[in-house]
Amino acid sequence: MRKFATFLAIVVAVMFSAGLVIGASAPEKVTIDFVKKSKSAVEFNHKGHTEKVKECKECHHKGEAGKEEKCSNCHKAKAEGKTAEFKEAMHTKCRDCHKKAKGPTKCDDCHKK
Repeated sequence: MRKFATFLAIVVAVMFSAGLVIGASAPEKVTIDFVKKSKSAVEFNHKGHTEKVKECKECHHKGEAGKEEKCSNCHKAKAEGKTAEFKEAMHTKCRDCHKKAKGPTKCDDCHKK
């Protein structure tokens, strides 16, 4: 039983420290300006979202832990096959989550001029 408790403590310590390393390397703020047509860029509080979202893959669904990709790596200005265009992906993901979490949902709440 003591060996199991020691093993479990080591596993928890490794998982916790890995989370700190991943969280520490994430940017504090991100400017989303990949496709700017009629609205201004969005200043995205990445750190604030990492404190609320449980796992990186909730937003970075294609990257490995610690190697998350920018949204625009997969989501381009126009839809490609089954991959949604950048604007649609951002609006769907962000607005749907914000409706649940009672975050901003109107254009100018995020696109500040």
